[in-house]
Amino acid sequence: MAEHLQLRWEPHHDGLSRRDRAGGFYDAYLPDPLAGWDLTIPADVAADIADAEAAVRALNQRGTTHVSLEGLARFLLRAESVGSSRIEGLAAASGRLARAETALALGGDPRDRVAVEILGNIDAMDSAITLASEAPSFGLEEQLEVHRVLMERSPTPELGGQVRAVQNWIGGSSYNPCSAAFVPPPPERLAPLLDDLFAYVDGDDHSPLVQAAIAHAQFETLHPFADGNGRAGRALIHVVLRRRGLAPGFVPPISLVLATWPDDYVAGLSAFRHVGPRGGPGRSAGAVDWLRTFATATRRACTDAERYGDQLTELTARWRETLGRVRANSATDRLLRVLPGVPILTVESASRLVGRTRPRTAEAINRLVDAGILEQRNIGRERYRVFEAREILELFTGLERALASPVGDTRLEPPNRPVPRRPR
Repeated sequence: MAEHLQLRWEPHHDGLSRRDRAGGFYDAYLPDPLAGWDLTIPADVAADIADAEAAVRALNQRGTTHVSLEGLARFLLRAESVGSSRIEGLAAASGRLARAETALALGGDPRDRVAVEILGNIDAMDSAITLASEAPSFGLEEQLEVHRVLMERSPTPELGGQVRAVQNWIGGSSYNPCSAAFVPPPPERLAPLLDDLFAYVDGDDHSPLVQAAIAHAQFETLHPFADGNGRAGRALIHVVLRRRGLAPGFVPPISLVLATWPDDYVAGLSAFRHVGPRGGPGRSAGAVDWLRTFATATRRACTDAERYGDQLTELTARWRETLGRVRANSATDRLLRVLPGVPILTVESASRLVGRTRPRTAEAINRLVDAGILEQRNIGRERYRVFEAREILELFTGLERALASPVGDTRLEPPNRPVPRRPR
């Protein structure tokens, strides 16, 4: 049964305050495994889940009608990664991210550590989705690779790709868990629970959206890494959605919505952590609170992502009208297709993206500059010459603001329920 383990903390630091040097008792949470869980979902929440799954399918089906499939896919992946980073307190505007990305690509130092760390999360999300698509199975080794990529650009890259060997906790003192808001299982209890979690991830016991929500909640409960658990756990959501075939092409930016519903997000994960018999009704009841929030956030993310896709189609159609005749599969044609997902580029990066020679790509860029689609900028102390699609950056900002609004323009409000606000 799920329970709290009362454990003794022995201090490990000298020279701290008397309170931090003191030992004491703390409660570490030990969850039930997921295998064999007969989850009971009430009809209204089952309907919410079905609606959210239909919204993800519609986003992926409608996305194929947009003029820039690659551009839309790149943008939605970036929006999801930015939202996931924002939940962890890492925030940077789209233009700032793009400029840091360009500086890194050119071998320079962007001197923007927050932007660089967010870019690491974008790489990790991309790695997760690639592994979900290509690996025959997705287990702990694949999750460790995602975490390694995530931590590569963080202040502590040495923590990447390793399951923690020490106790961690959330909230309270930085030196002991005795006053923590939540303490996950001790490290010696992680191995069987992680095996169980990834067996669940690779199975199909529940519908895709339920599976994604449960896998994420259990991952966050285990907190298997010393750092980066939230971002790695949200990448796992998209692993499940991709592997189950619900989101084969487009990632709904669920994290960007959850970032603006922090109380409901924390409350849902807290309610999931029931205490009691493994097969008792309390376990399903706690999970249902989380599933309701997750389904609502998913539907909201899909609604605004579709709106972006429509705006993107209109914008690129206007570009093509301004340019006049554009030969199919030319450097200009290819550049117009990838530009929505890469709003700041260099001649070199554009050449790689469109698969054309540098001179041909430079000609295409100059044509877009002359038409007012691209603007030349010089960034960094090195004064790198880059080209910026200002209208795309404005669309990026517009979607982020829409998803960052508690209600936006979708009339989908965060769940307003009397759920206990227990600390995560």
